[in-house]
Amino acid sequence: MKNFFIQLFKLLLICYLLFWLLDEGFTYVFQKGNYTKIQWLDKVSNQKFDFAVHGNSRAYTSLDLKMIEEQTKKKGINISVDGSSITDQYLMLKLFILKNNKIKKLYLQIDPFSSNTEEIFDFAVPKFFPYLKEPVVFDHFKQFGYEWYAYRYIPFYRYAKYNTLWGIHEVINDGFNILPQDFDSYGDFFYPDVAYKGPAKLRDLTFDLKGKYKFLNDIISLCKANKIELILFTAPVADIKIDEQYKQNIAEFTLQMKRDKGVEYLNFGDIYQHDPTFFYNEIHINQKGAEDFTRRMMPVFAR
Repeated sequence: MKNFFIQLFKLLLICYLLFWLLDEGFTYVFQKGNYTKIQWLDKVSNQKFDFAVHGNSRAYTSLDLKMIEEQTKKKGINISVDGSSITDQYLMLKLFILKNNKIKKLYLQIDPFSSNTEEIFDFAVPKFFPYLKEPVVFDHFKQFGYEWYAYRYIPFYRYAKYNTLWGIHEVINDGFNILPQDFDSYGDFFYPDVAYKGPAKLRDLTFDLKGKYKFLNDIISLCKANKIELILFTAPVADIKIDEQYKQNIAEFTLQMKRDKGVEYLNFGDIYQHDPTFFYNEIHINQKGAEDFTRRMMPVFAR
């Protein structure tokens, strides 16, 4: 029996060492890679920007920074991450600043349906995995549950569980730069025109006026601490219900942000009404929409 436990211990030790080596190897390759938006942003350091656009996929796909730069002569970057929530956006901004990047103005896209969340969207969970052992990253995620300790301390567990994103195919891709990035040199991505037919039904898209907005407030504090002027905005939505309740809610939220936080909020959620011409789907505009929306926001960027 003693010999059995000795052999079992040796087997477990060998397995642990094997998974530790795989973890270290995958992490090394992923951190060297440049394919995902977070990998790309990790390489941006010691730069000065007149402005940055931030948020989820709706900020990632809604503004043409090349057009803005050409017309305003201001240098910008899109640090938005597809599929992110306000929780991830706070971390991304913090990491970007810790890379000694300077931003004069931050345009943060927020939505009534997600700006008050204190959770991580399921499809956003694995995006920061290659950097999870960095103290600032782990300190952020450990507040969201004990499984983050397992992701951090059990070798290779996070990559095995989310192998569809961080599997051997991505090791090969990052190691040999096989696939091109989806985004351009500014960090933008644009959806094509797919002849969207318009929303089947409309939604109530109003802010929780009594919400805590924990991570939005963290972003506001982070901007103030780093002397970044923060401008909040909401990009166009196709399935938005535009009634008196909605208009009153937007007006009150705008007032609250200015009065209580000293932050400007600009609502563009209803500018296209329900016209499908400018949309890819209910919550994303197509490239035509991005060009038109950029022109509409140009006076804001030109200030």
